[in-house]
Amino acid sequence: MIPIRLEITNFLPYRNPAPLDFGGIHVACLAGENGAGKSSMLEAMVWALWGRARDGKRSDDELIHFGEKEMRVAFIFDLENERFQVVRQRKSGKRGESLLVLEVYDAHTRSWRGLSESGIRETQRKINDLLRIDYDTFMNSAFIAQGRADAFTVRAPGERKAVLANILGLDRWAVYEQQAKDRASGLRENLLLLKREIHAMDAELECRNDYEQDLSVAEDQLGNVTESLRLAERQMSDVKQAQHDISKSRSVIDDLKFRVQQGQRELSDIEKEIENVVSAENQDVLESEREATKMRLQALEGCESERIHLTKQRSEAVETSGRLKGENEILKAEADPINERIATLEAATEPVCPICGGELDDDARSHLLTGLQSDLQTRRVRYTTNRTLQIELDDQASQLQDRLDTTDAGLKEISKLERRMAEIESAVASARSAKQALGKLQQRQTRWSKRLAQDRGKLEKIQFEARELELQLRQADASQQSLDRLRFEHRIAIEQVGSCNQKLTSLDGLAERRKAKTPDLKVLSEKIGTLEELCVAFGKQGVPAMIIEAAVPEIEQIANTLLGKMTGGRMNVRFDTQRELKSGDVRETLDIKLSDELGTRNYELYSGGETFRVNFAIRIALSKLLARRSGAQLQTIVIDEGFGTQDTVGRERLIEAINAIQDDFKRVLVITHIEEMKDAFPTRINVVKTADGSIISID
Repeated sequence: MIPIRLEITNFLPYRNPAPLDFGGIHVACLAGENGAGKSSMLEAMVWALWGRARDGKRSDDELIHFGEKEMRVAFIFDLENERFQVVRQRKSGKRGESLLVLEVYDAHTRSWRGLSESGIRETQRKINDLLRIDYDTFMNSAFIAQGRADAFTVRAPGERKAVLANILGLDRWAVYEQQAKDRASGLRENLLLLKREIHAMDAELECRNDYEQDLSVAEDQLGNVTESLRLAERQMSDVKQAQHDISKSRSVIDDLKFRVQQGQRELSDIEKEIENVVSAENQDVLESEREATKMRLQALEGCESERIHLTKQRSEAVETSGRLKGENEILKAEADPINERIATLEAATEPVCPICGGELDDDARSHLLTGLQSDLQTRRVRYTTNRTLQIELDDQASQLQDRLDTTDAGLKEISKLERRMAEIESAVASARSAKQALGKLQQRQTRWSKRLAQDRGKLEKIQFEARELELQLRQADASQQSLDRLRFEHRIAIEQVGSCNQKLTSLDGLAERRKAKTPDLKVLSEKIGTLEELCVAFGKQGVPAMIIEAAVPEIEQIANTLLGKMTGGRMNVRFDTQRELKSGDVRETLDIKLSDELGTRNYELYSGGETFRVNFAIRIALSKLLARRSGAQLQTIVIDEGFGTQDTVGRERLIEAINAIQDDFKRVLVITHIEEMKDAFPTRINVVKTADGSIISID
């Protein structure tokens, strides 16, 4: 990845500086005072590519320039002969919004073509696949942070392997080791459960002889109960026949009872008809009652017309009384204001009218009072006359109402008399025909009496036979109970035989399952063995140790190539991964051996410029190794090694080391705030902090 152009808006100390064009820059220093924003410029590149600040801890909203709500970084870079642009934006607030855009430059159309996916996460994954390097690997390879160049070499030999394992990301093998241990532990539990299950199966299979003996006993018991049941069922067959016979008898009894009841009802009806005929023969009494009823009806004929006349008189009296009452209400309402005016005039002492306010002497007041009192007296006389007449009319209406009640009672009597008249007429007609029907009724009475006597005789006979059958059935209850008991025992015996057979069948299936589970013991044991071997392979002495053994020669080769450039081929480095002890045993270590014209010595015996060059060469070697292992080509390197911590000789050595490696990278960016160091590099990127945000310029 080679930086081409960087646009920053409202990111950390920057508000809207001019875009930074990396075109034509090979080696450059980022110069400026502390806090001006040198590292923030590189953080902007990292945030655009991975959405994380350089320290990897700050949230997106913390990166927005103070007082602003939105930031944007657009970063253009070259990768494998293609040019790409990543634009990342962030808007803060309760509903913060983020945007990520990935584009590739189309040389034919001279425009950008979108490569973004449907979401930010998918687009970020595409960027990682494109770069073939993630955030952590990039930060450990492309960035040489202050104080980290010798983080590996200054450790004790026994600790260097652990540090190298951490740099190479070998901690993942510890995860694999733990996963293998966890899975092996789970399989051991499964193996233990399987063994317990097989042991339980074996204990169950040992019960076969007991189950077979139980089956033999149950089959014998079933045979005995079956024979007893057959005998009891034959006995119950006779009982069922008796039940059938008594059922028929009860049906006949019910029919005869119905016929007897019917005969009794028929005779009763005939006797009543005969009584009616006999009583209907006295027609003189009926004729006398009919005449009396007729005369009473004639006497009540004028009730309806009288009622109409009385109703009209009462309505007129009520209406007149109401009118007089209303008129009195009006007279009373009119008298109240007159009384008030009289009282006001009588109370007045001034020659002024208390009503209208005009002049009013004593004569005028007296004359006015006389007129008002006369008017009031007229209304009182009228009120008294109306009240007297109203009382008379109310009494008249009450008397008329009493006469109406008497008339209404007469009208109700007319309705009853008319109904009775109709009954008398019907009775007279019936009496005439009753004499003719009496002979036939007597014949019917004789016929039904004879039939009723016959039915009663049959009923007594059938009831006697039914009582005999019931005596037999009472003895059958015990037989039925015995049969029910035998049937229950028979069902229990069948269930016992079935249960025994089921147990034996279950044992057959259990034996098959026992046979099928036996190979599982071997499979689980083999898997556990494999996982135990993987635990060893994933442990520190396994694959991680092999990776370190394989990485050490590569680190030596790259470091020696750089060290040769920095020393003119005068020095080289060698790593020893094992050390033989006096006891003859071998201990894991990582000794650094340095060779020069004076011979080979341990790293710890060197100091000054030699160790600085070795540290720098090894750090660059580790960076290239990390990038290569991730599948990316390390073409840009950023060095923030802290010139301020070096003396003049140290600074010269660092510049010398950078010049020695510059041909290995397309972009080399060095961060410094030392003024005299600016002229040591062909290009200088100045970062200046202002009140309106930091600005960028290139010299």
